[in-house]
Amino acid sequence: MVKKIAVYGTFETTEHVKQRYWKVRKDGIKQRYWKKTTRTKKVVKKGRYEFHGSGKDLYKAVVKAQKIVPKGYIDIPAKDFLKNPRRYGEKGTWIESDIDS
Repeated sequence: MVKKIAVYGTFETTEHVKQRYWKVRKDGIKQRYWKKTTRTKKVVKKGRYEFHGSGKDLYKAVVKAQKIVPKGYIDIPAKDFLKNPRRYGEKGTWIESDIDS
């Protein structure tokens, strides 16, 4: 029997700030472009993990999900998340989180 568990709430993470700049093309026309900078800012976002699998894998995934926050709404098997958690989330801290089974 496949079990399910969800971890959701609001969290704080950092993201790169984009900057607009002017560039003169080869044909002489000025055009604006967006460029990522090295500067970062803290943002508050909402997200949700939906894990399914065996009980042991669910427990490990929920523990690992406390440090890695989701990139939006993620519905994934717990084994896949444990193999490569950075693919589905990013480093951050939970402000408020709930766990539903």
